[in-house]
Amino acid sequence: MRIIDSVRLYRYQLPLTRSLELASQFYSYRNGILVCLQSGTDEGWGDIAPLPGFSRESILEVQSQAISLAKSLPDIPAASTDFDISNLFPSVQFGFELAQFNLKAAVRNQAATEALPVTCCRLLNEQSYKNALPMIALQGYQAVKIKVGRRALDDDLAFVHSVCREHPDLEIRIDANRTWTLKVAKIFLERTRNLSIGYIEEPLKDPADLAAFARSSHIPLALDETLREPGAEQYRQLADVYVLKPTLSGGITGTVETIRQAQSDQIRCIISSSHESGVGMLGLVELAKTIPDEAHGLDTYNVFEHDVLNDPLPLNRPELLSGRRMIKKSDLNLSVLRAL
Repeated sequence: MRIIDSVRLYRYQLPLTRSLELASQFYSYRNGILVCLQSGTDEGWGDIAPLPGFSRESILEVQSQAISLAKSLPDIPAASTDFDISNLFPSVQFGFELAQFNLKAAVRNQAATEALPVTCCRLLNEQSYKNALPMIALQGYQAVKIKVGRRALDDDLAFVHSVCREHPDLEIRIDANRTWTLKVAKIFLERTRNLSIGYIEEPLKDPADLAAFARSSHIPLALDETLREPGAEQYRQLADVYVLKPTLSGGITGTVETIRQAQSDQIRCIISSSHESGVGMLGLVELAKTIPDEAHGLDTYNVFEHDVLNDPLPLNRPELLSGRRMIKKSDLNLSVLRAL
């Protein structure tokens, strides 16, 4: 029986091509921790990357928890799922589960799996849209997401109408990031009644108004943050779409369970990234393969100036064709890693 021989942890800080605004603060770097479980010559890598402003845990808290957990894992079976994850931070759970899944695949020599296509949704903003030739910028995409709520409603509506008019074959997804009151949201609904919109994500500041919104909306409702908060059960039944971020919401096992239940309830599921490194993104791609009929939110990777991987992932395209990629230490950019 193969056992885990050692656990290694590496801190990273990746510069971004532009500052990220997260919960009203701006960040020019992305911090995280890579975890490597080793059994013999086989390695399984995972990514722990709490998202500032959205994760309840800080990078220092996850570092402390990861170090403690790493000390308890050597000598347990490599294929075991017995280590206790119930009290872990969500980002730590995702990182260690991903490392374990990858180690189990390496031990079983499952690297050469079938290459399945993963469809990606394009994150669209007006400035980048105007700076490019629109028909070329969106060529091949099946879906785009437009973030609204950060400027005047009339400006958002004008942009949404223009994209819908110029790209009638695209699924247009709207993300309001909880910026609207119910009154403003109803104005948006009224002024988009002649448009075909795939869904609107997290429209309201106050989740208590979601039931009233759902009753009056002609647009399917998608939930993201609301699914991770206390009292989420009362809102799940209102949703037509779940936007699932495994780093924020319970790792791989929890995400798989949510997908199974949602599919039995006829609820769409979208896998969405939280600005993970390439190691984490590969895990999200594997999860996305389990929902092949959707375009997934994997567009955040493009904000990195460089990655922990020597060869960046080809995620800036409508479709990613990828078999299971088993990471080795030789695949990593060691200049950005610091051993813990």
